[in-house]
This record gives sequence, structure tokens and C-alpha cells, in this order.
Amino acid sequence: MTEKINIIDPTNDSRWDEFVTGQEHGTIYHTSAWAKVIKEAYDYKPRYYVLENEAGQIMAAIPLYLIRSMLTGKRLVCLPFCDFCHPLGEDETLITLLLDSAKKEIDARTASYIEVRGWPNGIPPAQLSLVAHHFHTSYILDLSPDTDTLLKRFHDSIRRGIRQAEKRGVTARISQSKEDMERFYDLNVATRKKLGVLPQPRAFFEAIFHHIISQGSGFLAMAEWETKVIAGALFITYKDNIHYKSNASDEKYLQKRPNNLVIWEAIRYACASDYNHFDFGRCSPEEEGLRTFKARWGANEIDLPYYYYPEVGGFSTVPENSRKYRAMQLFSYSMPEFIFRAAGSLLYKHLA
Repeated sequence: MTEKINIIDPTNDSRWDEFVTGQEHGTIYHTSAWAKVIKEAYDYKPRYYVLENEAGQIMAAIPLYLIRSMLTGKRLVCLPFCDFCHPLGEDETLITLLLDSAKKEIDARTASYIEVRGWPNGIPPAQLSLVAHHFHTSYILDLSPDTDTLLKRFHDSIRRGIRQAEKRGVTARISQSKEDMERFYDLNVATRKKLGVLPQPRAFFEAIFHHIISQGSGFLAMAEWETKVIAGALFITYKDNIHYKSNASDEKYLQKRPNNLVIWEAIRYACASDYNHFDFGRCSPEEEGLRTFKARWGANEIDLPYYYYPEVGGFSTVPENSRKYRAMQLFSYSMPEFIFRAAGSLLYKHLA
């Protein structure tokens, strides 16, 4: 059998989603829907390396986007704005062929390095000479028990927070409406301003709504008090997995513990909808409070290495206690909100 390597755009290749669906390690981030979100919101150029057989069927793939930035350089990323996205294929030999082909873009100076966020079986072949960066961990909750059993397994502080939210009149609901996405975006901007983290542009959330939530592959969990939305979280779904993508809350109402109720409502929905895994997302080592919070829901901590060629690089490797990161926080704290939003729209596409 003769195979050939091609570079495709998954947003207009009808074979792509069928291939991803058939892969054990295929995720929402591999789908054409996520590719459309990234392409539409940030105008990045997709370069999905695929290995095809004689019949034109895709046998293996490495989804990459070419990022060209005057601020952060040129690189190939697998895949922007997601916690993990690894090569796909049942035969690791075929994946090796594809990555060797992608490496030629480094030699041609099309990009200065390649970043691969994860590997199907945890450890890439040594001959690929990839440099591992163990800076992130992810938190996965097994949803196989019923909700009553899960509730009993939560840490006392989590159960207490849920009860307090309910006693204080907070209610939670699941939504797939555009209006709630707009409310969530405004809350998200305010939350990130408080944290000193630039907000992703409105176009990113609009694209997620259009290509994912409106297509039934995601939802919002919203917390309300006296008809006012005071917290929310954005989730995307694929196969038997739910991914906790983003959160937001009004700091004036945090004492009502709405975030606990939002997550609990999403978990209840996940169990009722027969999902098996609830992904709380990644954390960095310095985020001790956030790591503890996620672990107290009963989630298992899993190492999430990223791999680089020829060497480690990129904003995702910058420690959150570094001077560079703190400088960005101070910059975010000090600017008026309308400039803060504009800065996020202008600068976020350089981060990937």
C-alpha cells in the first residue's frame, strides 16, 4: 500500500470529522468545529498534516496551526487555545512520519519551533527528539457513580459551598442561548480584569457559540440571584467527555458561593446525559488554590506534558510567578475596561 502526506484545511475537508470520530483519542479540539472557531476568531492558518492511503482515507494526522506574530514569533501549534491536542493515528510509526515531515518547516524557517500539547500514549518515540515540558496538570472526574454517590465523595468544603448557595437563594440552570453567552462574556471580562489576565476577544466566544454550542456540542451553566446572573461556566462536549472551558463570576456575590452551584449543576447535567468524564481543565504548579479546589471535587490529577521541537518555547511555558507574567498582570490591572477589552482583542492572537 502506498501512502502519501498531504496538508489539508479541516474546515473544508469532508473526510476529517469522520476520521476524528473513529479515533480512540479524538477530542472536541480535533474536530472541524474547533478548527472553525480558531480560524474565524484569530485568522490563523490551518496546516493539518495527514497521511492518506491509496483510497484517499486518512490514516494518521497531526493538526497544526501556523502562528505568525511579530511579538511572539513563528511557530506551529497543536492546537491553539486548548489544554491538550495530540497527534491521531493507530500506528505511531505513521505519526512519526508526519512529524518528521512537519519538522522540515523548521529547516525552511517557516516556523521556529513546533509545540504538541500531549501525546496519545503519554511518551513520544525517542527518535523524534522532542523536548518535554512538564508544567501543567489536568483534573478529570469520573462520573460513573450516580450523583448521590458523587456528592458524598466531594470534600466537606465543596458540599458546604453548594448548600450555602442554595440557602442564600442562588439558583442554577443549563442554557444554550445566545443571550446567556453574551451575559457570560461580560462577566468573563470582569473576572479576568480582577485576576489581571487579558480577556479573549468577543469573536472567540461568538465563534464557540456558532460552531459548538448552537450545534449541541456545548452549554452554559448559569447561576442567578434575584433574577441577576452572578456566575457562569462554559462547557464543551464530545463523545462521553465534558470539558470545563471557562468560568466567570461577579465578585460582589462570591460570598453566596455561586461557583460551587454552577459546577454542581453541570455535573448533575453531565450524569443525566450519560457523560463519563468531567474535565476540570489544566492548572499550573503555582495555582495552589485552584488545584486544591479542583481536587476537592474528587478529580484525579494527571500530568499534562507538552512537547517541543527543537526546544521549549512559547507563552504557555511562562511560569505564573515570573516577572514577565506579573508585568502582564500589572498592565491588566491598571487599564480602564474598554482599553482592557481592546488589548485582549489585539494581543490575544499573539499568544495562541
